[in-house]
Amino acid sequence: MKRILVVSNDNEVQSAMQQTFQGSDYEIVTAESGLWALELMEAVDIDLVISDLRIPLMSGIDLLTKVKEKYPNVIRIIMSGITEEAAVFKAILNNIAKFYILKPWGNLRLLEYINQIFETEDILRSKDLLNLISNIEKLPTIQASYQKILNMIERDSDTSAIADEIEKDYAISSKLLQIANSAYYGLKTGSVKHATIYLGLQNLKSLVYSTAILNTSDSGSSDIQTRIQDLWTHALLTSKLLHYIYEVFLGKKLPETAYSAGLLHNIGTLILINSRLEDYAKVINKAQPKALNLLDVEREAFCVTHQETGGYLVSWWKLPFPIVESALYHHNPLDPKVINQEIVAAVHLAQHYAWILTKQPVVTPLVEEVFDLLGIPKDNFEAAVNWNKWL
Repeated sequence: MKRILVVSNDNEVQSAMQQTFQGSDYEIVTAESGLWALELMEAVDIDLVISDLRIPLMSGIDLLTKVKEKYPNVIRIIMSGITEEAAVFKAILNNIAKFYILKPWGNLRLLEYINQIFETEDILRSKDLLNLISNIEKLPTIQASYQKILNMIERDSDTSAIADEIEKDYAISSKLLQIANSAYYGLKTGSVKHATIYLGLQNLKSLVYSTAILNTSDSGSSDIQTRIQDLWTHALLTSKLLHYIYEVFLGKKLPETAYSAGLLHNIGTLILINSRLEDYAKVINKAQPKALNLLDVEREAFCVTHQETGGYLVSWWKLPFPIVESALYHHNPLDPKVINQEIVAAVHLAQHYAWILTKQPVVTPLVEEVFDLLGIPKDNFEAAVNWNKWL
């Protein structure tokens, strides 16, 4: 039985939480302060913490920061009122909390939400996935120089200082200029500082993560290197299409917590290429000529798919949960376990048409129901996408 710790000094909140989970498969324990919660966690195993933002002695964000450091596998949720959304959003963006609950909540929806969270976590900790991960000599890590840039972005450092740091790394600066001068952005600049300002810090953050893992993919035949370059082109175009879908068809900005979803959705493929080079070449050769579903061929070969390995990696990097879900479910956007369904559906659409626009074989099916889910007419979408110049 999973054990959930609810931290709040509000008796009504504690009572409502007990009522929400009454008769469920979860055991609920409570604490009235952050210090009390930490003491309790030393004594008993906790699977998930739900903390009120305002609690005695330390804030809920301070508590979850300590939980993240001491118990990184414990799922963290912040609970707040609607007037406190700015603080909650920052906690989500910096992965202090993985999720948030707004008060008042609906009991059935909250219970479903918790079920979805645990089901996804179970996939990321499955035996087959952990077996594959344990046989990988080294998971891609963020280099110290890249981590410095990421830390500067998170601290909202001066853009000029960030650009100066980027200029020290040829891989990031060259890719930054490539994106800025692409047909989609059309900036036409040779200035890293100009490109940094124009693209924005969240786009830059996505670029740093993707460059970090691409730099680990320096082995293999020319065919494999071509495949890796194709993946980079596809990831870049997926990211552009994702922003386009939100801005043009959904009439809003892509949430900051999902900025890296397009660039990193297919990152699991690079993990499989890096760790099982010869085997993955066979998978591609088997799937493409026969138009087989790539996921089926991957599972037959590795017992897991690139979705699961990608979901594991971005979770291990401690990126926001919408990015984890996009990596884990981008070919199954209607999976009932998905919480951020709009984002995952948009990523699914973007990645499918990115393969078509790059004239690469499409080896996974389009789930056409996402057009209805997003409220986008298919004909209008295809006409708009085909009309624009993307590469």
